[in-house]
Amino acid sequence: MGRIVAVAFIVFTVAIASSVAAQATAASLTLTTRPSPLGLGQNLFEVIVKDAKGQPVTNADVSLVLLMPADPKTKHPEMRTEGKLTNVGAGKYNGIAIVTMAGDWDVTVAASRNGKELARKTQRLTAYLKTPSKAK
Repeated sequence: MGRIVAVAFIVFTVAIASSVAAQATAASLTLTTRPSPLGLGQNLFEVIVKDAKGQPVTNADVSLVLLMPADPKTKHPEMRTEGKLTNVGAGKYNGIAIVTMAGDWDVTVAASRNGKELARKTQRLTAYLKTPSKAK
């Protein structure tokens, strides 16, 4: 039984080492929107992609998915918008997406190159009917 535990420990250690190695080569994604916070209608989404050394990734394919989950209480169906962002140079990618409803949206951005995913980031953004006034 001690031998099985040792083998499991080695497999677990190798899995962790592989995961750490994968993270070391991963890219980072920075998402900004205009307006910020999101509003109804057209919103500009801009993503900056950098490699593990902090250098711009200029030849990636960057996609964007906006998802508002279904709400069974109100019988509101899931809403989804997706598309590819345009490479505008120096590691920046952007595109316009139309937000059709106020509320919380899960925004996922993914960057890939030659079919291999470099990075993926999901964050929750709230869209407002009117841009909230800034507190003084």
